[in-house]
Amino acid sequence: MHPITKLLLIVVIAVLVFWLVTKVRESTRGDRVSFRPVEDLPLDVQQSIDHALAKGKRGAAVRLYRKATKAPQDAAQAAIDVREWKRG
Repeated sequence: MHPITKLLLIVVIAVLVFWLVTKVRESTRGDRVSFRPVEDLPLDVQQSIDHALAKGKRGAAVRLYRKATKAPQDAAQAAIDVREWKRG
């Protein structure tokens, strides 16, 4: 194999490894939680969540959100946090 071909192959492999490591790091970062806002849910679900929050039952509100959206726990908690913040 020609030396330039070897060098080119090493550079390509290095770039691929760098790209792969970057993507893995991005996907495992815990600071990003995406969720569907409570405002985007059906009105009856919104009202049930608001009722639970008004009674101080945050856990029930999270459960209602998870039941309606099939969201993971951290996303549901973030959505309820935002809803509480918006409600004041």
